[in-house]
Amino acid sequence: MRPERLSREDAARWHMGTPTNPMVIGALLLFDRPLTLEALEALVRDKLVPHRRFRQHVMESPHRFGAPRWVDDADFDLHQHVRRLDPPGPVDATTLIELVRERMNAPLPSGRSPWTFEVVDLLPLGSALLVRIHHCIADGRALVALLEQLADHGSDEGSAERAGAGAKQLPFRKPSEPTRPRRFSGRFAGLFRLFPLSRDPVSLLRRPLDGRKCVAWSEAMPLDPIKAIAAVHGHHVADVLLMGVAGALDRYARDHGEIPRSVHALLPVAAPSKASAGELGNHYASVFVSLPAGVNDPRARLATIARDMAVLRTGGQSRIAGGLMRMAGSLAPGIERWAMRWGARRASLVVSSLAGPKRALHLAGQPLGAVIIWAPAAATVGLSITLFGYAGAIRLGVLADSAVIDHPEQLVVAFQAAIDELRRAAPAEK
Repeated sequence: MRPERLSREDAARWHMGTPTNPMVIGALLLFDRPLTLEALEALVRDKLVPHRRFRQHVMESPHRFGAPRWVDDADFDLHQHVRRLDPPGPVDATTLIELVRERMNAPLPSGRSPWTFEVVDLLPLGSALLVRIHHCIADGRALVALLEQLADHGSDEGSAERAGAGAKQLPFRKPSEPTRPRRFSGRFAGLFRLFPLSRDPVSLLRRPLDGRKCVAWSEAMPLDPIKAIAAVHGHHVADVLLMGVAGALDRYARDHGEIPRSVHALLPVAAPSKASAGELGNHYASVFVSLPAGVNDPRARLATIARDMAVLRTGGQSRIAGGLMRMAGSLAPGIERWAMRWGARRASLVVSSLAGPKRALHLAGQPLGAVIIWAPAAATVGLSITLFGYAGAIRLGVLADSAVIDHPEQLVVAFQAAIDELRRAAPAEK
């Protein structure tokens, strides 16, 4: 087949990657029962490989202003992508963290379709499956749909339902049609909110990266108590989760002798698109949201975030950001990479939230107990926090450059403490 150009959105994600920050999405799937390599290979062969993207790799154009293209893997071999890990000793909860960190630092196959499935047996029983997929293949929403396609038939009735409002992409509603002057002024103001004029200050989170990734994840946090906290305070669940991230950054800074200050996070949101949820590719944009890490009162912190999120939910900024992303994907690679670095310097972290299936799935004949996701950060951003909802609970995944945070488990503990602090606080009087 004639090589196919990457879409502008996919090309933008391809060029976001750097040697210290490859744009690779990581997912850890935990099973309470052993998952055999033979069953995994059969699953991938039957349900994943038929998607042509998983049999193609990206080839850059030899021309300076040429676009990258999808090229078929001439010698596609499933065994180059699906394999069993063979660590030197037994793998328990502690050694699993070290193993995942090692694999998240390993490059994806060169000259082959950029994805891997790696399974390892756990003690005392069960298996872990580490999935790594380059972001140019698909965004989080598409990969969640792909996870449901991989599930055994009938294991998740009503799988279109998601894990609750707290893990959903930000909803957008069509705003009332403004007058032309207001439309212009609103877009002009939106650009300034979309791209902060100044960089985030030098801090623990803004350091030169060394390219070595550290990972951490939380235990399952039931979604219903978080929904209850949001209801008591009169805000959205997404606002509560972002408050938890801001509170975690506040505590982390104080514990490391730094005065907490507000920082900007890049927040991926579903951009208006005609693409269906199950279609591979990228159909989202990133907007900036301020995280008031220097605000001590959790109620005030929540109220500040809720005000910003109310503006984002109108969808105007996502349309602007989506248009800019498509424009970036049509630029020459050198110019595009410069533009990505320019935007990344105005944020200190990436915060993502995704909704997974509401009910537990079965994969390759085994019940899937937990899913942890690590979305990548781009350019000079050294921290990514991902919240993923699955089977009525949320898990926090932290991916950090070791020059920024070498013990990301401290952020996990601080996040849970911030949520508990808000739970104990009485709602602010209106």
